[in-house]
Amino acid sequence: MSLDEQYPKTFRNVTARLRALLEVVPDLPESERADLALALNAMADKARDLDDIVQRLLNEPHTPKEIGELLIAFELTTEQIRGHSDTVDGKLYEIGDRLKAMKSAGVVKS
Repeated sequence: MSLDEQYPKTFRNVTARLRALLEVVPDLPESERADLALALNAMADKARDLDDIVQRLLNEPHTPKEIGELLIAFELTTEQIRGHSDTVDGKLYEIGDRLKAMKSAGVVKS
């Protein structure tokens, strides 16, 4: 298996926890909450993969072919993040501003 075929590698399933966390957002429809939770989970996993790829590039010996495979893996992973960014597309700014404006009712535990 080539190095670029080893990715995506990270599959943490925290979507349900993220969806539960987003329940504190007033007037956020369930469908949007679910979509955002899925996108956040996937993007976080891909970010971890990007870090893994960079660490491998910098800290392991590689042939030129392997360096090329890891660079391809990096590009493919960024494309996956871009795909999920359409779901997020500024919504986190709006949600963040709404939550910052709310009076603190205590700490939310995820």
